[in-house]
Amino acid sequence: MKKFSFIFFSLVALAFAVGAIVAIRSQEDEPNLLARHLGNWTKAFDVSVNEQTKGTSASFTDYPVQLFPSLENPSEKAEIDTVLVDSVPTAENHNIARRWNKALSLLPESQRYPGFSGIHYDLRNEGKHTVLHLYIYAPADTMKNFWLASHETAIVDLKTGKNYRAIGTVPNRFGKFFTFRCKRGTVLDFQILFPKLPRSTTEIAIYGVPYLNMHGERFTLNQKSKKKPLYDEKPQYHAPKFIKEVSEEYEEYENYGNICTDVHTIKPVEEGTMALWRTPEATYVAYAYEMNYTREQFKSMLDVRLYNELEYGVNAIDVLGFPTDNDFWIEGYSGDCVAIIYVFPPISLDNEEVFLRNGKNAEPQIKRKIFSVEELRDNQKLFKYKKREVVSK
Repeated sequence: MKKFSFIFFSLVALAFAVGAIVAIRSQEDEPNLLARHLGNWTKAFDVSVNEQTKGTSASFTDYPVQLFPSLENPSEKAEIDTVLVDSVPTAENHNIARRWNKALSLLPESQRYPGFSGIHYDLRNEGKHTVLHLYIYAPADTMKNFWLASHETAIVDLKTGKNYRAIGTVPNRFGKFFTFRCKRGTVLDFQILFPKLPRSTTEIAIYGVPYLNMHGERFTLNQKSKKKPLYDEKPQYHAPKFIKEVSEEYEEYENYGNICTDVHTIKPVEEGTMALWRTPEATYVAYAYEMNYTREQFKSMLDVRLYNELEYGVNAIDVLGFPTDNDFWIEGYSGDCVAIIYVFPPISLDNEEVFLRNGKNAEPQIKRKIFSVEELRDNQKLFKYKKREVVSK
């Protein structure tokens, strides 16, 4: 039997990915956020240590062909530039710095390899420009042979075909390799500047950012002019029915708690899809679960904890429609997509990211995921009740 262990999260060394998502920020003074990627681990760099100074160094790439595979003679057209940049922009006061420190703290000691680096990027409208921010966790004090952007770098409006060419970088090394110094473990804030995208631009592709492997990466932009309300209405929920099994075939289930049927089913989504409702009284987190069998056992999960980005966690206080003091069973059809909604104490409006963890029932082999609160609020529409339709003739 497949048991439902709600929190599926143990961070693995090489994959800490959430994927490209669109987020909306509530702060009025923040530049308009168009798109966001919540980060992933890049490759492990070969970090060398100077025995005398104890300084560390690593190289992003040794050969231009790694950045420009389509060039016939890349070494002739994009020579390695050994210019050293002593001052590079950092994100010390940005929450992304806290994010990477938290991510490292979640890794077991044996997996904290010195060469791991992480990235996170935002696309924002700032003044007269649209700016792509690359937040990079530096694995060494000196990083060699970095490439940021060039004449290859552009944003294309997929609806109009307009091509917005990159016009600069921070630091100012447009179209050139460079080496830079920083404090190891610093979160860097490299920037690529474009002409400002108009509000009508909603679908784009980004080209020519080799470090992010962007060679036509597509995005849907947040160009909404109306801000979201701070709070949501309590989610509507289709309460399950409880049945008592009388068949001798299922007598053993009497020891495991209630059997539920006619539960809150939704349109099929990927298992693990989640949504969040933020109200002044409580926080509701929904989880989509795929039924692999017609009857499956679920655990009583009041030891589920909801954490913010600073690792402060609160326990679930209720589960809508389901028992909280015992295991229970859901009876339906294989292929059903079932929603279970957990109730937590209210979270602060300052919380931008959350993740869930189950204590004694956690499965250690499943990845931990960290979610944007606004992304989860956007997912509310995915959890509307959809009555099951069965065709058997």
